[in-house]
Amino acid sequence: MFPAVPAPGGGQVRVPVEAKLKPGWHYDSDQRVFVSDSGETFQPTDLPRKAKIVHKVPPPSGAKKLTKAEQDLQRYLQVILPPAESAAAYVETVQTWPCIADARTGPEISLP
Repeated sequence: MFPAVPAPGGGQVRVPVEAKLKPGWHYDSDQRVFVSDSGETFQPTDLPRKAKIVHKVPPPSGAKKLTKAEQDLQRYLQVILPPAESAAAYVETVQTWPCIADARTGPEISLP
């Protein structure tokens, strides 16, 4: 087995925080807020200024009703931090959010 080789470019590839929403929650990217099925909302305020939250899988276009599998895929998010910030430093913060079931750092990018 060969050891991993860091990707070229001086670390420009950012490692995100990978998160999974609890059942009954979704992320409204237009409003930048998490919303539960019961109407409860949560807006994260403990992230760096230029951080963004994105779905790992975009919602299917034109679909009015999602299948159960599509709904499950919508529970996976990435918190992309500014280049100077470490994903490992924010995993515990993301885990404390009431809408998050699981959070961890994304994989380190390397060449084979």
